[in-house]
Amino acid sequence: MNERIRPLQLRKLDHDYQVKLTYDRCRSGESRYGPWNLYGVEYKGVEQGIFAEDSLHLKLRKYGKGTHLILRKHQDENGELEWQVTPANGNTQPQQTSLKYLDDRTVDIHRQVALKIATISIGQSTKPWTAEDLAEIQVRMDELLDILDGTKDYELPY
Repeated sequence: MNERIRPLQLRKLDHDYQVKLTYDRCRSGESRYGPWNLYGVEYKGVEQGIFAEDSLHLKLRKYGKGTHLILRKHQDENGELEWQVTPANGNTQPQQTSLKYLDDRTVDIHRQVALKIATISIGQSTKPWTAEDLAEIQVRMDELLDILDGTKDYELPY
């Protein structure tokens, strides 16, 4: 994909966007508008990019380069918008990789990453954390470690 990508606007509700991922994984960063996640896609033969909001990013990150997907923005009965991401071959779940063995270094890195993300997700404050904050950090860290270590297979609850 070239440096100047054309963003694909996914505005239509209940419309199937058949895309092919062109990046191995998303590119992410921060701008003055906040964090962003960019996925390279081919849509109708044209290379474009999707700036995925968090709910879409959580679903797209499971897939890699060359995967053909159908993306659909749907409004449920409560008026909430949700993303439906389905492989074009019809399988509803991506193929999961299971981690059979993690060395000590990887486990340590996972613990560091989980602690950092858990503390950042609580929010910054000038006041010391309360016992309630520390308990919430521990819960979030444990959940993240389950995901990183491959012991459970589910999406992030927060």
